[in-house]
Amino acid sequence: MFHVKTSVKPSPIHGLGLFADQNIKKGEIIYEPDPALDLLLTQDEFNQLPPTERSHISHYGYFDKKLKKWHLAHDDIRFCNHKKASNLTLKDGKLIAKKDIKKGEELTQDYNEFEELRGELK
Repeated sequence: MFHVKTSVKPSPIHGLGLFADQNIKKGEIIYEPDPALDLLLTQDEFNQLPPTERSHISHYGYFDKKLKKWHLAHDDIRFCNHKKASNLTLKDGKLIAKKDIKKGEELTQDYNEFEELRGELK
């Protein structure tokens, strides 16, 4: 669930991206997963899906290191692109602003914080 206003727009990083629709202060909570709405699958459940569904989940979701489950969010967080020098960070399961973020700025996260199956991303 988002705690700030966002929108999805074309991204210079990759396809579509997630952008701030308001100014955000450093340390502000941006987002946290919603276990009541998000999809969580064990590796066995994931393996039983058709290849097209596995591809969709592995592209828009991720394998959660702590839960040891595949996670697919129900909302637009899937458009938050990877950037090594990101403006968001993961803390206690929540996305937090690492710095002040201006309205219109793309929201980015270093995927290496939470994901291990894609290897080290640049």
